[in-house]
Amino acid sequence: MTQSPTNGSSSIFKDGKLKPGIYKIQNLHGQTYMDVHEHSRDVCCRPATALEEGRGLWEIKPLGAGYFVQRVEPEKPDQFCVPLRGLGDGARPSLGVTPYPMAWRLALAEDEEHPYVSLYWETTNTVWDLDGGSNVDGTKVSFFPDIHRLQLNGIALQVLICEDKSPRYPRRIWKLIPVKVEDTLAPSQLLSEMLGSGSLPPYNGNPTGQSSTHAQRTEAEHDEFGTVVNEVTVVTTTSTVTTHKKYRVEDA
Repeated sequence: MTQSPTNGSSSIFKDGKLKPGIYKIQNLHGQTYMDVHEHSRDVCCRPATALEEGRGLWEIKPLGAGYFVQRVEPEKPDQFCVPLRGLGDGARPSLGVTPYPMAWRLALAEDEEHPYVSLYWETTNTVWDLDGGSNVDGTKVSFFPDIHRLQLNGIALQVLICEDKSPRYPRRIWKLIPVKVEDTLAPSQLLSEMLGSGSLPPYNGNPTGQSSTHAQRTEAEHDEFGTVVNEVTVVTTTSTVTTHKKYRVEDA
């Protein structure tokens, strides 16, 4: 699968709302992409070179006043992003996946012309963060109160950012890269044309996704006394076509 670069068209936003769809989620600081750890439920970030084809895809759709973020993995149980560890024990919470969805508050980091967002836990100022700001393969995604530091008389202070402000740190900003879903027919697109025209050739066996079944019945016309005056044999062919989904980054 070839992935073309995108410039983050403003078409993914309208009046501050995100267009529902499938995205790659890239951390602005680490230039790494969100994925799920292969041996746990932890959400982590990986470089593009480490992502296998079809991984690192997320569906984002409205849920209440916010959005749910769901991993795209065909034929697997639902995997929604939720706070997973560290809740209520003073530890720094981390992001993971469960079958139970929750809503996240999505805020534009710049404006509708840019695909940069921050994701907050409900109405709090707790924001998705790249743990330690690392770009090492497998770095976890965690949460942290969105703060910036300043100096006052030589003393370092931490100040909470108001909720209507965007984060000061690139590691807390995420780029949404839209991915287009393509349904491809097997064995070829010609099949739909043949079905549409009513002319379907006899099935000779095809291991790439097409199968057919045949049914035969006899229709007869009778006169008013019940005598057969016309008899026709009808053969019906039903074809099944397997579809395969392909994903590609939308062109600029």
